[in-house]
Amino acid sequence: MAFRITILILLSNTLLAQIGAKMQQGKIFGTWQNSQMGYQMTLILNENYTGEFDGEAIKFSIAGNKLTIAQSGETTNYIFNQQNNSLTLTGGDIEGTITFTRNGRNAENKQVATNAMTEKKSVANSSNILGLWSGNGESIEFKSDGVCNYIGKSYPYETSPGHVTLVTNQGNLMMAYTIANNQLTLTVNGRQVVYSKGNPNVSRENNSSGKGNVAQELVGKWCYVNVYSSSSGGSSSTKCITLNADGTYEYYGESSRSVNTTDISGGTASQDSDRGTWWVQGDRIYYNSQSAGQGSYQLQKQNHPKNGDPMIVLDGQTYVTFYNKQPWH
Repeated sequence: MAFRITILILLSNTLLAQIGAKMQQGKIFGTWQNSQMGYQMTLILNENYTGEFDGEAIKFSIAGNKLTIAQSGETTNYIFNQQNNSLTLTGGDIEGTITFTRNGRNAENKQVATNAMTEKKSVANSSNILGLWSGNGESIEFKSDGVCNYIGKSYPYETSPGHVTLVTNQGNLMMAYTIANNQLTLTVNGRQVVYSKGNPNVSRENNSSGKGNVAQELVGKWCYVNVYSSSSGGSSSTKCITLNADGTYEYYGESSRSVNTTDISGGTASQDSDRGTWWVQGDRIYYNSQSAGQGSYQLQKQNHPKNGDPMIVLDGQTYVTFYNKQPWH
């Protein structure tokens, strides 16, 4: 009798493990998207183990946390980690990791979007604080996307009348601020710190001459493309930055969105452009824009994980080379 009970327990544990594995596999089915490489990459995993990856038909299998994809006569093994609406792939022909997001918005996504819109609205209401400020041997930058760059680190921030609050891991830091005569005064715990608009250590003339900190390896045209389509509409976005060897730059962007449902049909389109000067200091690329003044982005150099094309990453946004260039070393 004891022997039979042991067998039943073992069978029960094995069955639970199989059910758990099938439930885990079931979660991976669906449409997954990623745009960190500068364009929209789509991975479709159907329940009949067929699908699509980067525009090509595939067949796939799953064993534990291994995803095997057969595509164009080649078989590639990836290690995957799927949690909620996030799917991360490593190994195979991927350098590093790629994280896909499940297509479609859930309640959590909507709440995040709502919070982001609220934050951006708060920042927009105090747009006079936006930009790069320098003084006391340091600089602080308030960006329009609700991020503050200070001493090599980035912090989310919010504004209220006469106050700006940095969100840190140690808690929120609220500072009173005033702006007068192109100077920003921050008051923290009764102490005042004064910054001047822009970066006085780098002149616009010096950086439009092609000398100094203009990084020649970055010269060229870099583009981000994101295209999405569905039965109810779609959207597209293109952004291109041309970094010239003389320290000047040109920017052009366009976007469109369409809706086609039983209740509504229509579309929108927009374009914007800018020009100015640029230079590099450390791991940041600085710009002096004709329309927005001075600012900066965190700069990273990466190679495309599939074709090896060089890319530049500005504050997490990936731009792929428009012309033929050698990969970064």
